Amino acid sequence: MPFLPVGDQCLYFATFAEVTFTEARQMCHSLDEELAAVLTATRLKNIIDYINDNGLGAKNFWLDGSDQETEGDWRTSSGLAVPMGTPFWMARLSGQQPDNYNRSQHCLVMNKKLLFNFDDIQCNTQWFPLCEQKQLVQTTPVTPEELNCPPFFVSVNGLCLAFMTWAEETWADARQACHGLSGELAAITDIEQLRAIYLYLHKEGIAGHSFWLGGSDAAKEGVWTWTDGKPVTMGSPFWGSVRNNVVEPDGGTAENCILLDAQGYHYFRDASCSLLMTPLCMTTL
Repeated sequence: MPFLPVGDQCLYFATFAEVTFTEARQMCHSLDEELAAVLTATRLKNIIDYINDNGLGAKNFWLDGSDQETEGDWRTSSGLAVPMGTPFWMARLSGQQPDNYNRSQHCLVMNKKLLFNFDDIQCNTQWFPLCEQKQLVQTTPVTPEELNCPPFFVSVNGLCLAFMTWAEETWADARQACHGLSGELAAITDIEQLRAIYLYLHKEGIAGHSFWLGGSDAAKEGVWTWTDGKPVTMGSPFWGSVRNNVVEPDGGTAENCILLDAQGYHYFRDASCSLLMTPLCMTTL
């Protein structure tokens, strides 16, 4: 069988034929399988990394997801909810997918022009199927333990984070504000952490804030590191899109600090370090 391990999934990138969404499903069914369901941020990143590492970056791939039955309610063929928002769906400063352009885009795809973030597209478009082999043993996602965090910090996906919504500081002053809580500006090194923070912001009603992270390329242009000197993960799905085929950072020497920009749907974006934004702190205490 032509399936290959990608993270915890067995996938087949059927790059020999561009077909419609219905035909893509039938092709996977002919292998007694289904289009791939990408329901966790880790799976999304694993697939994007595999595509980029294996010369598949010029392809577009159908996924298991549609809102054909009820507009805006994205479901897999088995009825599971397709995750919405960051870091799954492509976002620019002007808006986030899905946009149902011309009220005719009802099928789910990983779009090469959008750096393989999710996109809604017309179902009669011809793209490549991405099939997933059924797992005999279903894996259960590991839930990070709830941490006993100090005052002002909350446990979010294994991190103790302080969302300092009462303050707006430059990046340097935001670091000092975190130091005052015996912490540091947050380093987001796992895509599930970014997803958990996005969900927390919306659950708590604070998604209107833009948050400084502890990443910068001020020491050497283009070399992004966290405050502890470790490298920042670049590319999709951490960094937001600027336009087709272009992903942040794009600000050059004028924008040397990482911001979870509310207008940019809380993907990583480079910004001027002199902007007044909300500190997002973390502590290991």
